[in-house]
Amino acid sequence: MKKRSNVTAAILSLALAGGMVIPAAGASAEQTAQAAAPLENLALNKPYTFETPYPRDAHFGPTEDAHADDTGKQLTDGVFGGTAFSDKAYVGKLWQGYRTFKLDLGEPVTIQDIKVSTLQDLPNGIFFPEEISYSISENGSAWQHLGAVKSALPTTEKGPVKQTIAKTGVNTVARYVYMDIPVETWLFVDEIEVMGTRDKSGHKLKPNKAPKPDQGYPRAGSKQAGGIRNEVLIYTGEWQYQPSDWISFKKEDFRPYVSYVDQDMKRKDFMFDGFLFMPYAPLMDGANYGPTTGKPTNKAHFEKFLDRLFRDDYELGALNEAVKEAKAELPKKNYEAKVVITIPYPRTDQSDFGDVDGDGISENLNVKEVGEAEALKNRLKVTKWYVDEVYKRWNAKQYSDLKLVSFYWYNEYIAHQLSTLDHELVKQTGDYVRSKGARFQWIPYYFARGWNDWKDNGFDTALMQPNYFFHAKAGVDRMSTIAQAAYDNGMGVEIELSDDVLTKENMRDRYYAYLDAGKEHKFMKKSLNAFYQQVKTLLKAAQSKTQVEREVYDRTYQFLKGKYKVTNPQELQALELEEQDAE
Repeated sequence: MKKRSNVTAAILSLALAGGMVIPAAGASAEQTAQAAAPLENLALNKPYTFETPYPRDAHFGPTEDAHADDTGKQLTDGVFGGTAFSDKAYVGKLWQGYRTFKLDLGEPVTIQDIKVSTLQDLPNGIFFPEEISYSISENGSAWQHLGAVKSALPTTEKGPVKQTIAKTGVNTVARYVYMDIPVETWLFVDEIEVMGTRDKSGHKLKPNKAPKPDQGYPRAGSKQAGGIRNEVLIYTGEWQYQPSDWISFKKEDFRPYVSYVDQDMKRKDFMFDGFLFMPYAPLMDGANYGPTTGKPTNKAHFEKFLDRLFRDDYELGALNEAVKEAKAELPKKNYEAKVVITIPYPRTDQSDFGDVDGDGISENLNVKEVGEAEALKNRLKVTKWYVDEVYKRWNAKQYSDLKLVSFYWYNEYIAHQLSTLDHELVKQTGDYVRSKGARFQWIPYYFARGWNDWKDNGFDTALMQPNYFFHAKAGVDRMSTIAQAAYDNGMGVEIELSDDVLTKENMRDRYYAYLDAGKEHKFMKKSLNAFYQQVKTLLKAAQSKTQVEREVYDRTYQFLKGKYKVTNPQELQALELEEQDAE
């Protein structure tokens, strides 16, 4: 199952020099004097705002207060820190998407360079930002977007190391400076400088629009989504306790997932139409499908996952039979069961994966041993071999009532701290999947690295994990934040629950907050939705004779059908009035 835990790490920096203006031949003495005027830090001791565009998160916000901006001018006081993150010169920001930095220089001036000094320290979870986006304005409302500058140092650099990420050669008259800085774990900044001259010798500002991502949720049932409307995560894996086949699904286990059933387990309607099969991460031999936990997986482990999937009495074989029976009992309802299969992560610390191309040589995926380019080539060999193996086994089975529509990328973040070319592996794997006629899907955790670059990284759909269910201190506004961030970046929202919903009222309330948010923010009807569960939570809810437990299953069905009513009556009334006005 996915590791749902507090995750910390991240930020930026890089070093680029300031510019110098060289006067043209025949320039006047006044022009020459202006051109030769030394650049000064126009931002020195100027106030600014440096904040998340979303409500402050109750889970992560207090943690970042340990590295707060005590004066409101700490990043413009001219004081630089060393390479220890405990240096008081640093301001630390943790998760919550990204930060917007806005600075008022007090008057129009000529801006030449905008510099951000940052720190990376991987063992302490501090990363350079992948890039910083810069804009300037003369009046604070009409902005000229200057473009983005990428980090020049790799995120694999262990550190501690500093760099200054700078937009140079601006030479434009402006008063306001604005930056978007991604925060995909910890971001540590010690100084922001705006180098220029106190005159209007630069170019006239030309307002333009910064590029924006495609907005809107991935449409339910669309080609982009592989035709899926509502998807449930199905895990399979080894289990050291009894029953040993607990993390496996038989035909009867699938019954309340394929069909909506009453308390006597009689079918009344269809339920989920998408089934995402995933490996349970830890293996009995100490290996782990995760990117860094335990021993690295190899070819035999990838094959073991497929061996489990393609059994006749479990997983895919069992699902096919469950769908066949459901269709026979509900013949008047149109239904197609669509399958998504996970591509396990080819780990960057694996030196002996196994031979996948028949040349008798085991593939070495270890970046530190063979270098980035060779590791990418070998890792891509693995993902292509794996996709081919899935299709070979799928075609051999000839399932009568299942359709393979998509593949899923197992790792929940783009692991640039493990390989600078991790995004290239994802992108080229996605191209290969699409060449086979399938789609490529991803579900990153809360604002994980690469979350808003999902499309550029080659995915057809992406849904964000809110992790609200698992972060006890997070407020319910976390759901609105993720819904808004997802919508603004063309993503969907994963819905999460565990067996705790069956026994703990506060955890049921947390689950229902997801459903409430789906109604309020309209991803209930408009988006591809995916449901994470603790192995068989919804099966247990369906079978329960206890009203509050069974209600978890019933409300989930209502959500899938777009008929869910929010738990707060006042909010429900407001939403119903809103819908009436829209009609």
